[in-house]
Amino acid sequence: MMKIDVRLGVAIAAVLCLSAPAAAAPADETVSESDRFFLDEAASACRNGDFPAFLWPFANSKMVRDRYRGVAEGPAAADDFPIMMIDYTYVTSASVRRFEAAGGDASQLVYVQIDFSTPSAGVERIAWFPGRFEPGEGDGPGTLIERTGPGGSLHFTKTADCWQLTRDIRNRPSAR
Repeated sequence: MMKIDVRLGVAIAAVLCLSAPAAAAPADETVSESDRFFLDEAASACRNGDFPAFLWPFANSKMVRDRYRGVAEGPAAADDFPIMMIDYTYVTSASVRRFEAAGGDASQLVYVQIDFSTPSAGVERIAWFPGRFEPGEGDGPGTLIERTGPGGSLHFTKTADCWQLTRDIRNRPSAR
């Protein structure tokens, strides 16, 4: 039987208990309510293996992108993620910045078509491109009637417990 120094054990436990809340407090203060919501949504999508549900919080929260970003190639490596979602519709991130600068002028938003491909070799790929849409029923922009920009593709690699952004390919505008 081993003799345990109770005072040493109590001292170590006290240090651990006192240091944990102090370390956690600043992180909690910097997480907004919306980021906390998006982090929870991303974690839920990861647990459920639901990639389309994962893309929504990933596109809308820098904290989610920071948590689930792999070694990304392309512009997203510099935190220039190309798409966001407003209401139930994906739009370009650049148009969201114009929308906000114009005081919420919806005419600034550039709507985006998102196409999920069948995953292969542990990689989820989405193609995205801006377009003009004919209004449809329900949520979303409606039916795509014309592509208005080059768009690109995003590749997410499956990890043990979720996905990580690994490639951000932006198509170049075509010469006319």
